[in-house]
Amino acid sequence: MSDHKEQMLADLPDSDLIAAANEVLASLPETIMQVNSDIQLMSVNRPESRIFRRAAVTGDLLEEILEGAAVGMIRGLIDNAKRTGGAIAEYHSGSDLFRVRAKPLASAPRTLLVFQNITDPRHPGETTVDLVREKRSFLASVSNELRAPLTAVIGYTRLLSKPDSGLDEAARAAMVRELTDQAWDLAGMVEDLLMSARAEMGELRVASVRVNIAANLAQVIESMAGRGSRVSVSGDGTISGVGDPARFRQIVRNLLSNALTHGLEPITVEITADEAHAGVRVKDRGPGVPDDLADSIFSQYVTGRNAEITGQVGIGLWISRELTNLMGGQLTYRREPEETVFQATIPLFRSPSQ
Repeated sequence: MSDHKEQMLADLPDSDLIAAANEVLASLPETIMQVNSDIQLMSVNRPESRIFRRAAVTGDLLEEILEGAAVGMIRGLIDNAKRTGGAIAEYHSGSDLFRVRAKPLASAPRTLLVFQNITDPRHPGETTVDLVREKRSFLASVSNELRAPLTAVIGYTRLLSKPDSGLDEAARAAMVRELTDQAWDLAGMVEDLLMSARAEMGELRVASVRVNIAANLAQVIESMAGRGSRVSVSGDGTISGVGDPARFRQIVRNLLSNALTHGLEPITVEITADEAHAGVRVKDRGPGVPDDLADSIFSQYVTGRNAEITGQVGIGLWISRELTNLMGGQLTYRREPEETVFQATIPLFRSPSQ
């Protein structure tokens, strides 16, 4: 900026500067807002934006003016932004697709949110069509995942219920173990679907209490019956985190189920901790996914978008990352030499004396 222009701005009264800034913001195509820690609207440049269900007013809670799915997404986005300094997500609203950026403000305990409409203007209905197609593909994939254990449960139950089946005690015991494993898999899938629905409605909540990592890990492995015996555990059993025990177990169950189903043995779980976080690291000898698809495995509709990894991952990884984010942790994937590694963390618990 030239010295002349800088002097002109310096000579303007503060009220004129604010008015000029507001005029510039109002002319921008993006919807820009500030929200506080309660997800309450503190300012917005386009109160009539298409992202709102009605005209926005300063002081509104976002849940009053946005769809439930958007509120849940924004909460997770803000949490990520606070940890990393900035975060980006995408949000569908009707036929529009928005890229949403979140940036914590250094000058106040607020977060700046920028909604940029990235819908292709040449094909205004394409975004909705694509989303519907993805959801249909996703539902078909989930149906296939549910069908396999459900078929096994029905088949084993029918066979075990026949008095003349000719099964000896060893065969019956093996079938009961398999039946238990399949039933637990079904229960886990249903739980993931319920959590997914809550997340889309913006109603997903987590507790914040002490979580003993080893004890909760042991519960998950015990519930997996015979499959759990294929998992080895190492690490400090006294480490605890802060979060929701039930949701932490759900995350661990998803990671172990993924490794047992799609990975190769040996499968190991390491209890981990650093200065800020506690958690688990799940390793297996499976091939993992191609590098260019690594970020996609945590997407909600990954099985619909990426045929290359259809059947390799499902909704479990997406909801697990959502849950770790809500608890203030992270879920990451990486490849190490000859190993696939997933790591889930939650904030480290510190006793009052620490």
